[in-house]
Amino acid sequence: GRGGGPPPPPAPGRGVPPPAATSAISAVPETTPPMGDARPGPDAMLTPSLILIFESALAEAQATGKAAFMAIAPSLLAKRLPAELVARAMGLLERYIDMQEAMQALPPPDAGDPASLRKTIEARAEVRRRYFAPEEIEGLFGDEIRQDTLMADKMALARNANLTPEEREAAAKRSEEALLTPEQREQRRAFTAQVDVQRQTAAMNARGASAQERFAERSAAYGYEAARQLAALDQENQDWNNRLDQYAAAPAEQQEQLRESLFNERERLRLAGALALRGSRITPSGQPGQAPSPSGAGQTPGRSPS
Repeated sequence: GRGGGPPPPPAPGRGVPPPAATSAISAVPETTPPMGDARPGPDAMLTPSLILIFESALAEAQATGKAAFMAIAPSLLAKRLPAELVARAMGLLERYIDMQEAMQALPPPDAGDPASLRKTIEARAEVRRRYFAPEEIEGLFGDEIRQDTLMADKMALARNANLTPEEREAAAKRSEEALLTPEQREQRRAFTAQVDVQRQTAAMNARGASAQERFAERSAAYGYEAARQLAALDQENQDWNNRLDQYAAAPAEQQEQLRESLFNERERLRLAGALALRGSRITPSGQPGQAPSPSGAGQTPGRSPS
């Protein structure tokens, strides 16, 4: 039978972002700059991973109130943390629950308004300061603070009509460099590179670029190896669409047999959706276009299912 589908496309010219740390508690990067109410926090326990542990415990407990939850919290944390950290984590957890309750009372920011978002960011900072020390805020919430601040910066830049697109892009890059850790910047670059590949591929599809043209453009933009891998994905995409063509053109009495012979088990689960999406795309000639096969969010269109 067929395999489960090709691997995701490369992020051209970039390494794949490192996987999440296997340990739930890891050191805060010393390169993280202070921002707002955040301060450097080298304490190895104070990381965003601890907040994920708290949220996981809350979700598992499904308790109806704080008292009921705190009664079972030690056993929930003991499943997620070394025994010697549980007592300290309990203190942080109780303050986290109180902080979250206070956060719920804050009004949400107005959609698309950077000034309103900044007011919300500052209001949230004031709430955090009521429950946590500066080094705790940096360790537990520093990444969140910087991401929110960056979002407000970019929103303000997008609304600034006095800036050229080049000036806006340069200012956004300066904000990223000031606010994000090197790891966070690399993850954003990898994601942006993948989006660029998708846009370039769509443009080449629209104009009917040849395989030679595609390879030349991709090689110039992303390097030889990325162009080679993308060419392989093009071929797999073509194979997928050829099989869809054969299936869709067959008489109804033959389709069940073709369904078994042309598609693997996972592809068969997605076949109806792929044909519906394919039929909804109309080419400039007025004919149904070749639709990408169903794939996960963020993956290059046209991959056969995996």
